Amino acid sequence: MKYKLQSILNVTFAICFIYTISLTQSAHAYLGGFENVDGYRPFLDDVANYNAGAHGVNAGGGAYSTITPNSGQWVKLQGSLIPATGTTGAVSYATGHQNVDRLNPSTAAQGLVITTNADGWTAGPQEYSYAVDSFDLAGVNPLTTGATTVDISFWSCAQIVGSNDPNSGLGAGTIGDTVSFYDSSGNLGFSVGYRQPGITTDFAATNVGSWVQSAVAVNPSTYHRWDISLDLLNDTVSIDIFEGTTLTNLVSGAPLVNNMGDLSELRFESTAGVNNAKIWSLDDFGFDVRQIPEPSSVVLMVGAVICTLARRRRR
Repeated sequence: MKYKLQSILNVTFAICFIYTISLTQSAHAYLGGFENVDGYRPFLDDVANYNAGAHGVNAGGGAYSTITPNSGQWVKLQGSLIPATGTTGAVSYATGHQNVDRLNPSTAAQGLVITTNADGWTAGPQEYSYAVDSFDLAGVNPLTTGATTVDISFWSCAQIVGSNDPNSGLGAGTIGDTVSFYDSSGNLGFSVGYRQPGITTDFAATNVGSWVQSAVAVNPSTYHRWDISLDLLNDTVSIDIFEGTTLTNLVSGAPLVNNMGDLSELRFESTAGVNNAKIWSLDDFGFDVRQIPEPSSVVLMVGAVICTLARRRRR
């Protein structure tokens, strides 16, 4: 009897495991790799001025087209859109940019660059909103992600100019180059970014209720990877960062700042002020949507297994 019970449990576990795996959806976001095939034009084509992320082969096809600014997937929330220039005569932008690709630097391959270079050190940051769509989530409608776990990874190369910079700089405690995660109702779940505690070294930081500086120093000249597991059923998040050769856990199963009904929007906010040395590059976003089996489904599967084994025993 003990052996038969163990057999039932083994078979049930196997079915549940296979069922869970079958509901996993994977994608490399066409938010993206920021290449032409992902729908991104090259340098100085600001993403809020055309159908960025919505016209490339990987993003549903179609042709490039200019649009009414801020009417597409990308909306600029703070700062002047190029081709307008600021008080310094320079521009600020978010654009597909050659020579900053994570895997192929110094080539025509692209990353996304967000920079502040228009209105002086006292100016505010540049901030963009990106509307997540089904191409980012391997066909899953973002509005249906409320009972799922979404695993998110992306690469970032960020720098906050410290107060010892010869051209001025930003004071100790500056938070910048942040990515924030929102639902369709505008609820902020959490943020990741960087803090400049003094004059030289930046550190990875997280905001799941308040900004917390980690002990992980980031290299401003190389990419590092953020790994995020967002549990939208239980409204918790776990966050790791991969810097150099080391993966470090920063947050584990923490309650969100606000409960999220889904994952529908990302917001990108640069540091304040000016200096092209403060270029912030992003690349290679990826999303996995893991559907969580409903308890009723699991109960039905267990019942089916038990009935099947019982019939076999009678025979």
